[in-house]
Order: sequence, then structure tokens, then C-alpha cells
Amino acid sequence: MLDFLWEIAKLNIIETNQKINTIIFEMHRKGVMDEITFKYLSAKRDLKPGRLYLLPKLHKLDPELIESVQQNPTLYKNVRIQGRPIVSLSGTVLERIGQYLDKFMLPAVLKQETHLRDSLEFINIIEKLQVKPDAYLVSFDIKEMYNNMSHVEMIDAVKHAWPTIIKCKHTILLPPLRYILELLKIVLENNEFMFNGKFYKTSTGVPMGNSLSPEITDLRVYEVLNSILRTFQHKQKISSLYRFRDDGFFIYNEGTDDEISQFFEHANRQHALLKFTHEKSQTKMQFLDVLVFKGLRFRNRNLRPHDIPKKD
Repeated sequence: MLDFLWEIAKLNIIETNQKINTIIFEMHRKGVMDEITFKYLSAKRDLKPGRLYLLPKLHKLDPELIESVQQNPTLYKNVRIQGRPIVSLSGTVLERIGQYLDKFMLPAVLKQETHLRDSLEFINIIEKLQVKPDAYLVSFDIKEMYNNMSHVEMIDAVKHAWPTIIKCKHTILLPPLRYILELLKIVLENNEFMFNGKFYKTSTGVPMGNSLSPEITDLRVYEVLNSILRTFQHKQKISSLYRFRDDGFFIYNEGTDDEISQFFEHANRQHALLKFTHEKSQTKMQFLDVLVFKGLRFRNRNLRPHDIPKKD
């Protein structure tokens, strides 16, 4: 089984439900949770575990491999596709409380200068960039990002982001930080689910399948990346750094191939569990579902995105 999971003999869903109710009833009684939100969160929940399944990482396939399979469909039998573990919390006791917490995390994440909403935003950004001929296009991947952060460091990241969270506009009443942290601790430490007839719980990280997971990891990874950049000796050569979840992109200016390798060696020493892989090129680079080209043929704008052909 996956090394960030452990098997449990019985579920603690009833106890988890009671803990959540105790906190939200207190929040409502003290006037830090509005009536509509309280009714939504206190509604009867299904006392069932989450379900684990694997989602194929199709976007990680080489574009040339995709094209080959499109031309000869029989080749698909030889294609090995990695699976991303997803824990569906739909209908569980953690689903709505995760949605509630995410309401406060998301606005803070959107204020991060390196954050990307999607491929379209990336395209709009790079179309405006002008890059020197010797610059490198660099993409990187944070391996198993969702599973390789401790619960303590993610809770601390929310504490550190609290000044930003306070300044954001929220669609519902923002409660005091202590309630946010108490509920977050419950969500992180009680992710129980079923797989192949057995019950499991996560020891680190967050489940992909919880509304909160992308934002809570984004808050922490933002801190990690800023620390890496701040302490890298050639940081002034890095520009246009953007990240969508565990995938990142930047331009390395007037530097060498060895310096880029040094950057990722440095990055991989900064966190006990988070590790980076990367690719680099002075001509073209795949990032998300976009293939980026750099060259003199584009004269006025050195970068131009092209959608990678998708498999039907």
C-alpha cells in the first residue's frame, strides 16, 4: 500500500462528527458563524468513510507518445500511465467542513504572485513576455506534493497567512483564527477512507478529493518556494516563475545549464519530504497542456503557446 497510509482496525467517524458539531455549535452560539452557514454545516451527515481511487495522469504523457498512439491506436497497450491517488470525501463528515475552510484559504492563495488559475492565464502571461535568445525555459514538478507535507507545517502555514486572510474579502463571516485551526486539525487528522474492503488513514499530507486540499498545500508550498528562491545564489537570474499546484515554470536568464541543476539540488535540500524534478530547454518546453516555443521566428514576441493535441 502507499507509504503515507496506514491500515486501521475501525473507523472513528462518529467521534469526528461529534468534534465538528461541538465546535460549530459553539461558533454559532458566540455569533462568529452566520445562521445559513450553521444550518449547512450542522445538517445531518452520512457516517461513511471516503473512497480511494486512482486518476490517470494523462497530462504527464510525452506529446510525441500521444501523437504516436493517435496514429497507431494499437500502441496504447504499451503505454504505462501513472495513477494519482484520489480520496473522494463526497457525502462524508469532512466534505462540508472542508468546503467551509476553503472559503477562507482560496482568496489568500489567489493573492500569491506566482499562482496560476489555469492554462489560459498562463498563455495570456507568456504571450506578453520577451525573452533573450540564450534564456532557458524550465518546468518543474513537485513530487507527491499532496502527500509529503506534515499536518503541523500546513497548520503553521495558515497561521503565517492569517494577516493576508484577514485582509481578503470573504463571502461568509470570517471567524477567529482559533476556530479555523481547530477545524483544520480535525480535517487533517481524521481522513479515513475505504479501499479494497479495508479501512485506512493518512499519516501525512491531505487527500486529493477534499475541497480544502489544493489551497492548504498551496499556502505551504508558496512558503517553501520563497525560501528556496531567497537562499539561491543566482536568484536574480530567475524570472516569470509561475505555479499551478505541483507544476511550475520559470525562465532562467543569462545563466548556464549547471546553474539550473544547482538550483534544483538546492531546492531538494530545503524540505525533508518535498522533492523537485525538472526539465529545461532553450527552444521549447511543455507546461500543463501547453507547448511553449522560443525562437527568432517570433521576433517581436519570443514565446508562443500551442495547445498539445489531446487524445479523443
